[in-house]
Amino acid sequence: MVVFQHINRDIMKLTDAETQYIEKTCNLYKDERIAIELTRIRYEVGVRDSVTIDQVRKARYKMGIAKKAGRGKCQVVKKEKKDGKDLL
Repeated sequence: MVVFQHINRDIMKLTDAETQYIEKTCNLYKDERIAIELTRIRYEVGVRDSVTIDQVRKARYKMGIAKKAGRGKCQVVKKEKKDGKDLL
């Protein structure tokens, strides 16, 4: 895994394409790996802003996607809303 040593910590909002990437890959990769990949893609395009793990996690939560508890598990649990309450 590639680790960026001197990452610019400016925070830019996630684009729609990045949010879709998170939705498609959250069952395969950890949030850290997704953040690193999105940062790498941004750098290749010329955008010098990095994606943080918190941004990925919060985007998942907004979509109603929760990770299954446990170390190294990349399974997801879709949350359903009924009457304003979250159900698993």
